[in-house]
Amino acid sequence: MKKRRANKKIMLIINPIAGKSRAKYNLANIAALFYKNGYEPAIYFTDPDCGPEELIKRHAKDFDVVACCGGDGTVSEAIEGIMEIDRQIPLGYIPCGTTNDLASSLDLPKNMKRAVSTIANEEPVPFDIGSFGDECHFAYIASFGAFTEVSYETPQRAKNLLGHLAYVFQSLKSMNKIKPYHVRIESEEKTIEDDFIFGSVTNSTSVAGIFRFDKSLVDFNDGLYEVLLVKQPKRLHTVIGIILSMLNTTYKHEHITLFQSSHIKITTDEDIEWSIDGEHRSGANIIEITNNHNAINLIRKG
Repeated sequence: MKKRRANKKIMLIINPIAGKSRAKYNLANIAALFYKNGYEPAIYFTDPDCGPEELIKRHAKDFDVVACCGGDGTVSEAIEGIMEIDRQIPLGYIPCGTTNDLASSLDLPKNMKRAVSTIANEEPVPFDIGSFGDECHFAYIASFGAFTEVSYETPQRAKNLLGHLAYVFQSLKSMNKIKPYHVRIESEEKTIEDDFIFGSVTNSTSVAGIFRFDKSLVDFNDGLYEVLLVKQPKRLHTVIGIILSMLNTTYKHEHITLFQSSHIKITTDEDIEWSIDGEHRSGANIIEITNNHNAINLIRKG
């Protein structure tokens, strides 16, 4: 493990409401740990008018490292900010949200003390970032259809009270909203057109904290995304088979298509709603998604 020189400046971005406000209540300990490891932290709190993206664009130029403390939405906004500045400043992540899909995929420690130690003592590793048309970037998922609204429709108060169970309850409520979309997917690897109830483009082993990919399938800096499509089922037993296949991470079902690509074009008959790293985003009827290979440097164990 390589030791860093003392007196590096770290921009510490805190989401004060994420994960039952864990970061806010542990702020003194987090700051003390960074000092102990040779870092001088400057603390910035997010609020509805100024999130991680804006804070990074305003202040990151004055720091050696950026670290964000919050959930998936917090780190996604931080990545958006880094993508918009002119330097590849290393990014550290202290996960303290409700689901923490990205942290689960990357095996980042959920314990705050170990997370700080990782940021202070490990080297940055290249990480692929997606472009969602010209609108925004995403760290680990862009999805449409069934269950995609769960993450952004689940109230923050419910997340704080119930944790992951809040997503499960919201998923059950969403069952009566499932509708198919007629979608054409074009990539270098294949073209497919059908009625789908779910589609996702991911760089993660965990999707909404509900479904998972086998870790042998996912490489975070191979320049490729995993594209998952679920066709509209006609019968109840087909629905059950699809869900079991996804929960068992086999994805071997005639209604499921899974492939890898670096660039896909998605055309729909209507504008549809998307979830981008757990946040709501309205999409046009034509969206191109591109993998930006090794776009950022994320601090984690290699």
